[in-house]
Amino acid sequence: MPISTRRILLALPFILILAAFMPRPVSAGSMEARPGDMAFGDAGAPVTMVEYYSLNCPHCAVFHKQMFAALKAEYIDSGRVRFVFRDFPLNWAALEAAILTHCAGPERFLAVQQALFDSFRRWSGAQSTLLAVAEVGEAVGVTRAEFKRCIEAGELEKQVIESYEFARRELGVEGTPTFFINGEKHVGGISLKRLAEILKGAE
Repeated sequence: MPISTRRILLALPFILILAAFMPRPVSAGSMEARPGDMAFGDAGAPVTMVEYYSLNCPHCAVFHKQMFAALKAEYIDSGRVRFVFRDFPLNWAALEAAILTHCAGPERFLAVQQALFDSFRRWSGAQSTLLAVAEVGEAVGVTRAEFKRCIEAGELEKQVIESYEFARRELGVEGTPTFFINGEKHVGGISLKRLAEILKGAE
């Protein structure tokens, strides 16, 4: 039986609402390498997974603590997935923390990131967030002098802000974590089981 034009028009608002919540691919150019990308895995991997995250985001902390190690062992280290961290700080304290991760450099990045996630409630609620972040860095090998130079230079601050602005403007990112798996957008936490299904379909 043919669907009438009237029925289509009546259903249109629901269709538009549904479409807004469905994962949508972004343009290939939007997922090209950007300043500040911290990438792990084979550049030629069949799947590229980009995470926009904030270091004071509880859901990001859970993902990193409970899932990233398994993801790295099974998919990233085996050459199946290239994983890219991108900054999307939710407030100024998170921006300062993001600067610390980049100031640490690639070799210390994950250790500093882990330390910040483990203590985010403490440093993000401190009276002096900059001092509290510096103390976290010092505990994992980033001296206060190093961090001070990174802060005063201003280049990393600009880089983190540009990452945030690009994500909002070009990709429609509004919160964390937001993942792009081969360009397809997934908002919010993902279980390991669901992630395995998505990655299998993307390979």
